[in-house]
Amino acid sequence: MSGHDEHRRKHNEEFLRRLIARRPDLAAKYAPLLDAARRVEEAAPGTALESLEFGAPEEPPVSIALETIVNDERPVLFVVNDRLDTKQVTIKGLEAQDLVDRMKEAEAWLAEFMPLIGRVDVSNFPGEYVGTGWFVEETIVVTNRHVASLIARHDGRKFVFKLGVGNRGITASVNTTHELDDNAFDPSRDFKVEEVLYIEPDSGPHDIAFLRVSRRATGVTPKFIPVAGADIGPEQLVCAIGYPARASKKVIPDQQLMQDLYLGRFDIKRAAPGFTMATKEGTSRHDCTTLGGNSGSVVLDLKTKQAVGLHFAGLYQETNFAVRASVLSDYITRKRWTLPLVVTAPKPKPKPEAPGVPQSTPQSTPAKTTTVTTTSGGAGTVNITVPLEISFRLGAPIIGPITATISQGQPGDASQPRTAARAEAVAVDCWKNRPSGVTGVRVGFLEEDDDTIGDVPFIAVSAPASQLAAIEAAGPNQLDGFVVRYEAADALEQLEASPDLEVSTSIMYDDDARTGEEFSFDPVTESMDLLLHVGPEYSWDVLKQFLDEASGHIVSAMYEFHAVSVKDALQSRLDDDRNTSLTLVLDNATLHSGKDPKLEIKPEELFTEWSDRYGDRFQHVIVPEGKSGLISDSYHIKVTVRDDDTFWLSSGNWKMKSSQPLITENDRLNSGEKDLPGNREWHVVVRNKTLADRFRAHILQDLQHSKTLLGQESVGPAATDIMVDVPIEETIMLERKPPSRLVEPMVLTKRRAKVQMLLTPDSEGAMYSDPVLSLIKSAKKSLLFQIPYMKTPSSPKENRGYIDELINALIDKLVALPDARVILSKSGSGLSSPTNVAWHFKSKGVDITERLRSIDKHHTKGMIVDGKRVLIGSHNWSASGVTLNRDASLIIHDADVAGYYAQAFEVDWERANPVTPKKFVKPPKNVEEAVGGEAPQGYVRMSLKEALSDE
Repeated sequence: MSGHDEHRRKHNEEFLRRLIARRPDLAAKYAPLLDAARRVEEAAPGTALESLEFGAPEEPPVSIALETIVNDERPVLFVVNDRLDTKQVTIKGLEAQDLVDRMKEAEAWLAEFMPLIGRVDVSNFPGEYVGTGWFVEETIVVTNRHVASLIARHDGRKFVFKLGVGNRGITASVNTTHELDDNAFDPSRDFKVEEVLYIEPDSGPHDIAFLRVSRRATGVTPKFIPVAGADIGPEQLVCAIGYPARASKKVIPDQQLMQDLYLGRFDIKRAAPGFTMATKEGTSRHDCTTLGGNSGSVVLDLKTKQAVGLHFAGLYQETNFAVRASVLSDYITRKRWTLPLVVTAPKPKPKPEAPGVPQSTPQSTPAKTTTVTTTSGGAGTVNITVPLEISFRLGAPIIGPITATISQGQPGDASQPRTAARAEAVAVDCWKNRPSGVTGVRVGFLEEDDDTIGDVPFIAVSAPASQLAAIEAAGPNQLDGFVVRYEAADALEQLEASPDLEVSTSIMYDDDARTGEEFSFDPVTESMDLLLHVGPEYSWDVLKQFLDEASGHIVSAMYEFHAVSVKDALQSRLDDDRNTSLTLVLDNATLHSGKDPKLEIKPEELFTEWSDRYGDRFQHVIVPEGKSGLISDSYHIKVTVRDDDTFWLSSGNWKMKSSQPLITENDRLNSGEKDLPGNREWHVVVRNKTLADRFRAHILQDLQHSKTLLGQESVGPAATDIMVDVPIEETIMLERKPPSRLVEPMVLTKRRAKVQMLLTPDSEGAMYSDPVLSLIKSAKKSLLFQIPYMKTPSSPKENRGYIDELINALIDKLVALPDARVILSKSGSGLSSPTNVAWHFKSKGVDITERLRSIDKHHTKGMIVDGKRVLIGSHNWSASGVTLNRDASLIIHDADVAGYYAQAFEVDWERANPVTPKKFVKPPKNVEEAVGGEAPQGYVRMSLKEALSDE
């Protein structure tokens, strides 16, 4: 049993003890479970407790999140016309029934409070709402910091609404209806958010914010919910009222339990009864059933009829956390939103630590005091006292006059070896106590005089460039003997750290609809024909032949369709053969083509023309994305199925400038002197009916489900519409050397090969990640991997699920195998710097001199294991790339196939270069929200989609 599972087991035992103490009549039912747990623990500590009926998660470790179901004996009630529905409710135990009965007794006075609890709805935002809020004064609504931060930011003087979809300002309202089946909009219950009054700074201890809304109370109901002046004790009956949102399997492993408790209905007002638990780390706790949209929910004491908490977070099947009543009462009494924004030394955030992770405590050292003063224009003064200890704890830089008093640690004992393991321990503590604005803490390695990465570790702290100077001025230059260096975070790290721009963690993918043999992921061992080829030398030649030979239905799933040459080939087939039809399922990145009329289509004009010209022989859809979409943020697949039995699969898009360049024979003849244009890509054409049927079935299901989702009002706008300004980087990049030889296509006919189809987001990444983990672990002699970029963790001890499992498995082989090598793309540095990967590998014992190189303009995502097995496809190695984006890959078990792609790898390895150190040049710019009609000088405006793309 893992430390996380053990942690949950102890919480479950605590829950049983608490239950029995409250209800001695249930001892006969539950005491045997405690006895069984105790016997297992005494006999073999760490053994799985199969007798416990709480359903341990399928995917450890426990994930702290803003979503949780604490226990299946905690019911959730619908609210209808401000009254509790005690009939349509799932009751899973005797205590659950008792809780429902107790809620019936409180129904009359709870009905008076229901019009005071609302959903924070948003417009011009990728989603319908961001959380829950409730009235604490006639026009003042309280919610969570992490809810309000999604829609507003501080501009140095006040809180202002952020820009959202289409470069339009976000607007918000607090709507106190959204009950079961209340489809009619009631304007009298919808209150416009006029102003975000206060958001607790990230360095502050409480997840709290206040909004001012347009409202005039009627006098029929209370004007606001009273808040208790003192904190509530444990084992008191409470209920949490808010708007729970559907959670993904990654967050709630037991999806059936979630469906049962919520009866499949989400995003509407629910009341969840439960009991309080003992306060922990200054935070109130309760065991009511909640999900993500409950952020900002009121926790009501059913005895005193007062609010005793502001719900903000939870641990799956363990406990929920809320801002204490005494804190709420203090903030409301003092009208905290009217006071100057003062940030004091941050305390550890009131959330539970992941169990089993040892905490590093740096040595105490003599201190010196430095004073840094920063001034800027604007009325008002903000004084911030920011202590900085050896544990790297400092306040967040804020625009305005700042006076910071810094206690700076001195270097540790120089006699202690400066190992990577010690550096990581220091980095762990540095990250744990990071100030607001820091987006990454890594173990780096100092550069040598010959412009290579050396062996001496240091601590690399990254932050947006706009905050870097203040953070560096306030921060130490050494920690426990290790140099600390500060760098501007790359674009991807900045975007991932921005809560309003982060990708979805749950989607509306339809796994349940994909059953039967046509959707199977079982390996296929059958006779098949394979046409192996690589780009740029033969990308377009083979694709054109593949399209020209179509004589039936062409079904294509594509991230970017831009190339005029591909358009001409498809149009020719549709014009020449009336039996040919075309179905396109596309990412919205396709809509960004048309910038070069000679080489790029104008997609909307083209698709309208084709619909008129070919009628029902042509259909297409732009796939919806986000939490209410088919995928998270990219329909990144590159697969086309032709007729009944043949498909083309690739890492490359239908783009002429990069993945499908027009290469002449003369270009190929002179390629040894002048490199070919375009990306390195791996492609394959397979003739096999079983595999072709499966790909076609999935693509057509994507089409149908996308149309269903697009017909629902819940679908939010795409990341394509969120605009950001990205600084133009001026970097010196070594050009890709010409290849030593070209890799010509290889045809294998009637080859009996074993092939497994891999797709995401099926089973939230399991259909890709589990087979690839097995593939990596199967390597006995060699592993060759070519991938544009690899999103290594930006912080120590970070656990991001499958992506970290894959990276860790790869590192094990890079350390242990006789021949294990990785090629990254130099041009991928805008997403995730190759140097970050090199540092991460080196800190884990990888010889990066022999094992890692980078090359410009490569877009391949391929792996060769032991010269016998090949991974080929479109999957990027990022958190969403291996889980919630749509991508397609194959694992092919065949030595000849492996040998072919190994040739292409070796050609690129020969002309690749070592990964270079970072120069720690601090550019004066960082990624900004798009403001105004055009990007400022030195920036380029693009969609979030483009900024996050490796294309």
